[in-house]
Amino acid sequence: MKNLKWLASLKRIGRALLVIVLATFLVRMLMSLAPGSIAEGMLGENATPEAIAKFNEKWGLDAPPWQQYLTWLRGAVVGDLGESPLTGQSVMEAILERLPVTLELAFLGLGIALAVAIPFALICATWPGRGIDRALSSLSSVFLAVPAFIAGPVLIYVLAVQLRLFPVLGWNPLSEGLAANLQTAFIPALSIAFVEIAAFHRLLRADLISTLSEDYIAAARAKGMGGVYVMLRHALRPSSFSLVTVLGITLGALAGGTVVVETLFGLPGLGQLIVQSIMTRDVTMVMGAVTFAAVMYVGINTMVDVSYSFLDPRVRRRAAA
Repeated sequence: MKNLKWLASLKRIGRALLVIVLATFLVRMLMSLAPGSIAEGMLGENATPEAIAKFNEKWGLDAPPWQQYLTWLRGAVVGDLGESPLTGQSVMEAILERLPVTLELAFLGLGIALAVAIPFALICATWPGRGIDRALSSLSSVFLAVPAFIAGPVLIYVLAVQLRLFPVLGWNPLSEGLAANLQTAFIPALSIAFVEIAAFHRLLRADLISTLSEDYIAAARAKGMGGVYVMLRHALRPSSFSLVTVLGITLGALAGGTVVVETLFGLPGLGQLIVQSIMTRDVTMVMGAVTFAAVMYVGINTMVDVSYSFLDPRVRRRAAA
């Protein structure tokens, strides 16, 4: 049995590594299809062929794309993601500089979404089909129909321009104080939260309604347990599988770069770094950022798998069997 567990773990690690390799390889091949080159961008349109050839030779850009990828992969395996030919900055250094912005937006946005979606789902599951259920479900549908690139400008106009509660643009890091930081982070995070509120609410509502029809819930109620206690103690945790799964996928995607929101608000995060690097054909920076995003995505979803055993004891018993 232990050998089977080890085999399952090795398969999971193998799949994760395969995902990362395929993602980075596809990105490198797609970048090679884009017109222009980083040498032309750096040296200008009037650069001589000799200068371009010398630049490409210095940075290894004169080799075929697949060979460039293998060279990059050998370094990435030992943690060396290279440095940008455009700026000379270490790729890992650039990522770590911008990562706090992206992580803060991701966690704050998902925190807002969960703070709204969980109470919505609990209320709707308690009175399914009633007026309050229909009202909250309709509101959830409105959130679902408002993506971040629409929610962002609307929130800026209402909260920043009209009510003047928040600055229109800009970013204050945490080093300048929590209050100043949240002033610039709240509207972008709320833009992220809109769609996620709808997704989390609908998933949890459906699972709660299904769980509340189980026999053990009826037995708990027959013992005289209160409705709120039964909902929170016996129904919520086993109903959270789908929510946790989607939360992990969403967090992994957002941690890899909140591209739309960061570009819309001009925030110095990982998503904007990727966009800028693609626009300037900085292949090394794009490869490093994509690798980091893929590792984050795979790692977070692996932690989600592990969390299942804590949400439902039945999973631990099956794993131990």
